[in-house]
Amino acid sequence: MTSLLGKSTLYDMLACIIPGYLLLQLAKLLFAPNITLNIDNVSIAIGVFTLSYLTSLLLKWLMENILNGFLRNTPNRIRRAYDKSNCIFEKKDLPDKEEDLMQKYYIAYYKALKGNMNSSIPTLEAQIAFLRSILPVIFLYLATSYCWLVKIGHGYCLFIFITIIILIGCIALIWHLQDKQHQLVWEDAYYAELIDKSVTPTTNNP
Repeated sequence: MTSLLGKSTLYDMLACIIPGYLLLQLAKLLFAPNITLNIDNVSIAIGVFTLSYLTSLLLKWLMENILNGFLRNTPNRIRRAYDKSNCIFEKKDLPDKEEDLMQKYYIAYYKALKGNMNSSIPTLEAQIAFLRSILPVIFLYLATSYCWLVKIGHGYCLFIFITIIILIGCIALIWHLQDKQHQLVWEDAYYAELIDKSVTPTTNNP
């Protein structure tokens, strides 16, 4: 358990809890705004945490399938990230075939992780996962806002404007973080290979 928690980051926890919690809060606003539960606070907290976690996992699975061809690893973006890198001084020609290019990228990805060259890659992945999971929640808040905003008396137009800005910002941020991740994978794998070449094993003389 300790090792599992040690490998989890703040962003992992956010991606696994917050989207589901926000979705549960939206459901409460829409369907049971005045509900009260005669249960102790600890039981409520455990129940909310569990439901939030399960809902977030479902959202993550749905978004991975919905966004399979969009905001995902695509050959063109992976190739562009390699070409744009200023830290790779000896660039090689990448394969033209998409399957070969993707294979080369994933080899570079695991080489970078194996060498532990840059801890930013897992952090970026967790941030992207969180943003992907939060996108449908923001959209649902936007789509249903008229139903519950009128009930609580808040400004409808202002909320719509702010939510649209946040939604567009999240999509743009996912795009930027993915490009950054692709670039770091290529660069880290490149320097991991250089380090491997520069380290010469020593042999004991008889």
